[in-house]
Amino acid sequence: LILLDSLLQEMSDYMGEKLNHAITSYKRWVTSNPHLVGDSESILKWCSYLVAGYVNKSVVLSELLFSAANLVAFLNDRILAGTLTTLKENQYSSIEHILSVIEMVEVFLEIAAFRFGGPTTKWAVIVAIQVLKTTLRVVLLLKHSGCMLVHPVVPALDRTLLTAPLPENQQRSGRVIRKLEGAPPSFARDWNLPTNMNSNSSSSLEKLQGNRKIGELLHILQPIAHLLALGVFGEKSWKPFLLSLAMDCSSQTLHGSSKSMTEAECKEIIRRRFGLINYLLRSPFYDKKSKAVIIWLLRFSQENIPLAGSLSKALLRYLPEYQQIYFYIWG
Repeated sequence: LILLDSLLQEMSDYMGEKLNHAITSYKRWVTSNPHLVGDSESILKWCSYLVAGYVNKSVVLSELLFSAANLVAFLNDRILAGTLTTLKENQYSSIEHILSVIEMVEVFLEIAAFRFGGPTTKWAVIVAIQVLKTTLRVVLLLKHSGCMLVHPVVPALDRTLLTAPLPENQQRSGRVIRKLEGAPPSFARDWNLPTNMNSNSSSSLEKLQGNRKIGELLHILQPIAHLLALGVFGEKSWKPFLLSLAMDCSSQTLHGSSKSMTEAECKEIIRRRFGLINYLLRSPFYDKKSKAVIIWLLRFSQENIPLAGSLSKALLRYLPEYQQIYFYIWG
């Protein structure tokens, strides 16, 4: 037993050393070849598009490749962000990172669960993911940032920062001065002072108070309320649809005018308002009201509008499958 324990310990130490070496080598390669890294990510993402178009019954494989491409890009962004002195070391919390990863893989998990386990497994996965996301968002709102939750939670890294010359702080005046070689082309220049690179982080958002905090809580709880109503009244009932729509509209009303919001909050409110268009594709409204109109418009454009035929044909073919994926329509 003693010999076996020592052998297992040596094996674990050896594997740990090899793993640490591989991680260190990968980080060194990413930081040394950012352009090659970006090209590799693009190739992986394009592979997902090609698989979807040319391989029969390839939805699961296509979503797997697409999710993998997003995860690789997310990991590489975190590695590259660590090399930038202009970014805060702990700009995003671990909860925000977990939420970002979940949002990248949720569609794949739903499709894979349905393909290999059927409708019951699919809905079990959907409920589990939404409960986890809602819990993390409530914790973020009430315990951590207390700010509006913007999408994406952790935005993609602006990789032009990797090659842009850093602004200098003047020792006497403390002013931030941009270098000449870092200036944009003459037609795109402005006279604004250099801004903070962390403008998309939760630290740059204002703390929510009063009605705005209630509105944000309604927005966070809407998916769980909708799923509960679906379980009680069924998928064909109007009640889950109307409950979700009422919560979305109430949330945006409680947030009030966008004039008093920060730039990031304005963008998020606009995104949510455009997101209301998804209700045209949500059942039962889609099945009973908008489906016939949308299909007629697509067929009309296919037959009468030049250059729109291929796009309309692709949308007509993909729309039924898109409408069945929960995280595309309700996510």
